[in-house]
Amino acid sequence: MMRRPPKRWPVILFRVAAVLQALLVLLQAVLAGRFLSGGYGALSMHSANAMFTATVGLLTIAAAVLVWRPGGGPAKLIGPSVAMVVLETVQITLGFGRVLALHVPLGTALLVGAATLVRLGMGLPTSAEDEAPVAGERVEESV
Repeated sequence: MMRRPPKRWPVILFRVAAVLQALLVLLQAVLAGRFLSGGYGALSMHSANAMFTATVGLLTIAAAVLVWRPGGGPAKLIGPSVAMVVLETVQITLGFGRVLALHVPLGTALLVGAATLVRLGMGLPTSAEDEAPVAGERVEESV
């Protein structure tokens, strides 16, 4: 028996959350670079963005769960989404503790993880059932 693709709306929600999280992680690197270049105000923005990034990570977890239930999709998105938030929490702790020898490489790993979440989300098929027919499109019904 073939498994049906997940519903469209939770997949779209996951994709949006994953892309937003990836952009915020990338912004972290930009803000760190600005700080290292002498823009000392960027450090407070880096700190605030870290909190926002972790919050969006929680949204990504919720979206991953919705893809699975009630969306009918795979549960495979939940583990990586949780891992990202755990690593983001470790990253925030290392940053506030000024443990830069671990903070910088973990930031690089988070970029890879965020890109992976986006790739996983974009690779999900979606159910055509949720899409409304386009005006003038012939819709066939099967009994």
